Amino acid sequence: MINYHTELVKALNSVLPTHYEMTLTSKTQTPCISYMETNNYVSTSGDTLGYSYISYQVKVWGNDIVELNNYAHQIDKVLRPIGFKRTSTGELYDRESTMIQKIMTFEAMALEEFE
Repeated sequence: MINYHTELVKALNSVLPTHYEMTLTSKTQTPCISYMETNNYVSTSGDTLGYSYISYQVKVWGNDIVELNNYAHQIDKVLRPIGFKRTSTGELYDRESTMIQKIMTFEAMALEEFE
């Protein structure tokens, strides 16, 4: 299994403070980014190598949609060079807190060498 967490977090931290999704609390400062791996499996394999399919859900949290769209664009720019492509985007709004989430899914195919 390929572990892209370190590379992904380093890239995302260059845009905004980044947190693992399950560690967010109501005290987390916004705007910020959260991430969570949603898939990681070997899609093709041989005797010594294979290709793994990896996907992450990345969210930008804040209260200004224009600002969040700008951050989403920056996230695209920093994840593309490390092999990720954005496959979906959506928005979620919480009326009680006025919090907006820009929700994006990124996918990559990576070469994995077996020992």
